[in-house]
Amino acid sequence: MNLVAIIQCRMTSQRYPGKMLAPFLGKTVLDHVIERIKKSKIKPKIILATSKDNEDNPLAIYGKHLGLKVVRGSRNDVMSRFVKTLKQIKCEAFFRVCGDSPLLLPFLFDEAANIYKNNNLDLVTNILPRTFPTGMSIELINTKTFMKTEKQITGKKYREHITKYFYKKNKNFKISNILCNNILVKNLKLALDNPDDLKKLENWDLKRKKDYEKIFPIS
Repeated sequence: MNLVAIIQCRMTSQRYPGKMLAPFLGKTVLDHVIERIKKSKIKPKIILATSKDNEDNPLAIYGKHLGLKVVRGSRNDVMSRFVKTLKQIKCEAFFRVCGDSPLLLPFLFDEAANIYKNNNLDLVTNILPRTFPTGMSIELINTKTFMKTEKQITGKKYREHITKYFYKKNKNFKISNILCNNILVKNLKLALDNPDDLKKLENWDLKRKKDYEKIFPIS
C-alpha cells in the first residue's frame, strides 16, 4: 500500500507569520511535524506542499535541506496545490498534515492506515466528530476519490480547506472516524496559531508522560 504524507504549510499565516520555522522545544516547528510522522510504524514518504510566494522561499529551502521533496503551488487554492503534488507523487492515498501541529500523534498514522487497508474507504479521519484536540487531527484521503471530486469543487472555502467539502457531503463518501475514549479537557487546543501558543504547547508537552497512546486511547 503506497501512502504519502503531504505537509501543508506556508510562512504567511495572518496570526503568526513564519511560525513553521519558529523554535519549538529546541527545533523548528517543521522539524517536529516531520519527526512525528517518521515515528509512525508505516513511515510514509513526506512531501512539503507550500506556495510559490517569495515569502515561502525560506520554507522551501529548509524543506529541501531536510531531504524533503518540495512542491510549490497556489497560496490560497490549496486544493490545486495538492492536485499538483499528487500528479508528481503517485500514491494510493495521502495524509493531509497541517503544519501547525508539532504534537501530532504518530500512532494515529498507523491506525488510519490499518483502517484504510482493511476497508474500501474514501477518507479516514478523527474529526467527524472531533474527539481529539485540534493539533492532533489525522486525515487519510483516497487519491482517486480526491482527484475525481476536485474537478467539481469550485467554492473558495472548499478549495482552501480541502476536506471541508467531504465532511459537508459526508453521506456521498465512505468515511471512517477514529474516536478517542479520553477527552482530557473540553476544547483543549494543541494547534499552533499564534506566538503565545508556543510556550503553552511546550509546557503542556513537557508535563506529559510520553506514552500518548494511554493519554489518548482509541475506542
